[in-house]
Amino acid sequence: MVRHSQLSERSFKRRFKAATGYTPLDYVQTLRIEEAKQMLEVTSEGIDAIAHRTGYEDPTSFRPVFKRHRGVTPGTYRQRFRGIRSRSGETD
Repeated sequence: MVRHSQLSERSFKRRFKAATGYTPLDYVQTLRIEEAKQMLEVTSEGIDAIAHRTGYEDPTSFRPVFKRHRGVTPGTYRQRFRGIRSRSGETD
């Protein structure tokens, strides 16, 4: 992102945070976690596979990031929210 912006790294980070309220890393992690949440709700795919599909090369690094963002582990999230879309009438 920094190269594409043609700004210095420091300027890019400062402007990005001013525009979004997130650091670039936090923003990307938030997008990944949102995608993982959706997958946990509507698929039976394994948590390690979801971690890989959402950009985490090491599934063990995915779990603490997910917990930090959502307050629960991916497995607990899945138990609480699996099928919530189908029960509420939402579709993919």
